[in-house]
Amino acid sequence: MFELLLILAVAAILIGYIAVFNGLGRAVTQVVQGWAGVEVQLKRRHDLVPGLVSAVRAAQKHEVDVFDRLLSARAQAMAAIASADRQQIATAEAALGRSLGNLVAYAEDNPEVTATANLQTLQRQLEETEDQIAAARRLYNGNVQNLNARIVTFPGNLVASIHGFRPAQPFEMTGQEKAVTYEAPILKLDT
Repeated sequence: MFELLLILAVAAILIGYIAVFNGLGRAVTQVVQGWAGVEVQLKRRHDLVPGLVSAVRAAQKHEVDVFDRLLSARAQAMAAIASADRQQIATAEAALGRSLGNLVAYAEDNPEVTATANLQTLQRQLEETEDQIAAARRLYNGNVQNLNARIVTFPGNLVASIHGFRPAQPFEMTGQEKAVTYEAPILKLDT
């Protein structure tokens, strides 16, 4: 009888261990997938920048400083994504957001620019992309929170330390960077 209880206890512990390990593995996979969603939306925003620049530049040829800064910020943001350093990405995306805001302000100050249908379409796409970036970021950060909670609570902390699971870093920005990057720019298109 004792041997049967011992076998059942070992089996229960083994099944529990496997369940915790698999739960940690799923949580890591969700974090990776969540980050991929953030990257897709950031790339989409990066891809909109040349179209915005072309649309505004076509309407107003003599102001190149705004365009050059925006294209430079885009290049830095794309390089940051390639680096996979979350803090560098957050900083570069904030700079890109500021540059996009400057372009929007420039377009608002020049009615002949805002009158183009191409710019209006690009503006709508940019607003949708900003919303999708925010949603992807929330999903990623939720997945990070789930993984990190599993890593620090019992029995996950034991399994995590044995197998080298590490907490993930959320994709956070300072308050000023959040305001610049994640608030959709507003263009007054009906002036």
